Amino acid sequence: MVASRRLLFVPNAVTGANIVVGFIAMIAAADGKFRLAVILLTVAILLDLADGRVARMLHATSKFGQEMDSLSDSLSFCVAPAFLVHQAILRPLEGPGVFVAVSFVLAGVYRLARFNLTSDEHQKESRTIGVPTPVAAGYMLALVLMRDQIPAPAAATLVLLFAILMLSHWHLPEVQPHGLLGLAFGVGLLSYLALIARPSWYTLGWWNVWNLVILAIAARTGTPDDEEDLVENTR
Repeated sequence: MVASRRLLFVPNAVTGANIVVGFIAMIAAADGKFRLAVILLTVAILLDLADGRVARMLHATSKFGQEMDSLSDSLSFCVAPAFLVHQAILRPLEGPGVFVAVSFVLAGVYRLARFNLTSDEHQKESRTIGVPTPVAAGYMLALVLMRDQIPAPAAATLVLLFAILMLSHWHLPEVQPHGLLGLAFGVGLLSYLALIARPSWYTLGWWNVWNLVILAIAARTGTPDDEEDLVENTR
């Protein structure tokens, strides 16, 4: 079904809002308003979850929308989180800190480009390769919130770890709006929002535990054929 231009505008407007929020978050980070930047990028994550669902609901998916979504993700989930982490934590490391932040940006952009080559703009895959950029960005935001309790070298190590995970060929479940996995993702999202609202080792630990629960559910409900198709698409 071909969507009208008006319908195509709706999900693209949500994606555009993602870009705006990501840019404003960078301005906030540059002014030292790290908590505000974290909140804004959390809004960007929610917008990213919404635009694809809106497009599929309205039958308004398009190649243009997919490309615009990737461009917005590169800003809000690659450049902005890396800049925020650098300003909030890595800056005292000077050159090595810049290297770590840039590594995160490049890894995220590479991951997005690979995703575009292996995905269909009209349907959502059940699996994805490598840690998605919004997930990696979410961990960067948690890192910023916990910055007073994490030394800069340890933070740099974590940033590099997530850069590697984005580049990896680790098969992970895509967010599905239905079934047990969809319910698990919903609880995981609420757990993440609780972490943003009240950052602590307790909320951080619970969110990580629930992420493991999601992976366990996905492992039980996933099919080998999905993984074989993804491997074939990346050759």
